[in-house]
Amino acid sequence: MKSWLLILSLSVVAIAGVQVCFADPQQVQGVRSPTLSFCQLRFYEEDDGRLYCNWAVNFRYACFVWWPTNKIIPAGAKLSEPEVVGKCGNGEPVVKLHHY
Repeated sequence: MKSWLLILSLSVVAIAGVQVCFADPQQVQGVRSPTLSFCQLRFYEEDDGRLYCNWAVNFRYACFVWWPTNKIIPAGAKLSEPEVVGKCGNGEPVVKLHHY
């Protein structure tokens, strides 16, 4: 009887120790998806391997952010050079950047 209790308790411990983790192949390999960000050209700056700007998620919001944000993108994550894609109402150019 004692052996059955021992086997049962060891089985419970073994099952409790198993962790189930679901991850897609990109997460397993550490690959991030490319991102598209927008900012006003006057705030765009590359310095010491970092990209600074007033990053926004789309063109419209880039015109309403009037100060640089704390979001810093490593220069090595840049997939393309910044490209002017339009102007805000005050004529300020807005650039887009494709990056990781």
